[in-house]
Amino acid sequence: MAPERVERDRSTGRFRFGENWVSFAATVTEERLAEAERGLLRLFPGGEIEGSRFLDIGCGSGLSALAACRIGAAQVEAIDVDPQSVEAARGLLFRFAPQARWRVTQRDVFDLAPERDGRYDIVYSWGVLHHTGAMWPAIRKASALLAPGGHLAVALYRRTPLCFLWKREKRFYAAAGSTAQAILRAVYKSLYRLGLVATGRRPGRYIAEYKSARGMDWAHDVHDWLGGYPYQSAAPGDVVVFLNGLGLTLERVFEHPAAAAGLFGSHCDEYVACRPPPR
Repeated sequence: MAPERVERDRSTGRFRFGENWVSFAATVTEERLAEAERGLLRLFPGGEIEGSRFLDIGCGSGLSALAACRIGAAQVEAIDVDPQSVEAARGLLFRFAPQARWRVTQRDVFDLAPERDGRYDIVYSWGVLHHTGAMWPAIRKASALLAPGGHLAVALYRRTPLCFLWKREKRFYAAAGSTAQAILRAVYKSLYRLGLVATGRRPGRYIAEYKSARGMDWAHDVHDWLGGYPYQSAAPGDVVVFLNGLGLTLERVFEHPAAAAGLFGSHCDEYVACRPPPR
């Protein structure tokens, strides 16, 4: 079956996510993995992962795919368009789950088809589909891979009044050299710390506890945020309407509590929806 033809933002300067994930994968410990497992179980608290056929679209470092293996998924398929992400994910899974049933391949979500690749009990894509250059078609494509009764979990950037400025920043950062990127990161981190202080929070404590957010790392996430291009975002209400239009039943929504102004960027809202089994 030929890949679906989709109009996408294919601008030059696409961010090299894989370099960041290779670096992050080297920091993964049992403690980070435990946090990643907790993050998955928050989305799927009813035992849906155990014994499932699990697809991770845009696997990055492989941490979520690894967490799914550890929770008890019967088979984990992880894909990413970036060869360095594929390398990072394979290395992490070999390191922590060499006996589990998993496979990591370099593929694009738009190359997947249920007629060839089958259907999955869980299709998971955290913070990825808004970087495809065609977010809404990507969500539709991911949902088509669901088995009857299966669950789709996606995390998408919240639309803010400043998203148009962040899109320009990301395009610049993604195309910039390492020195310019380092300067921008330093400026952003300094301003972010000041913002924490201004709201009564301690920067040191915030950064130290950041791994409780799905086992992630603040410094790596800053680089990912500043450079994550292509970039799209969506209002939660629009996502809910779109998922319902795909014939899915929304089960859970986790809207990020941060202010919506977007001064320091956006945050991902999480959505879990089910494809009802046939009657």
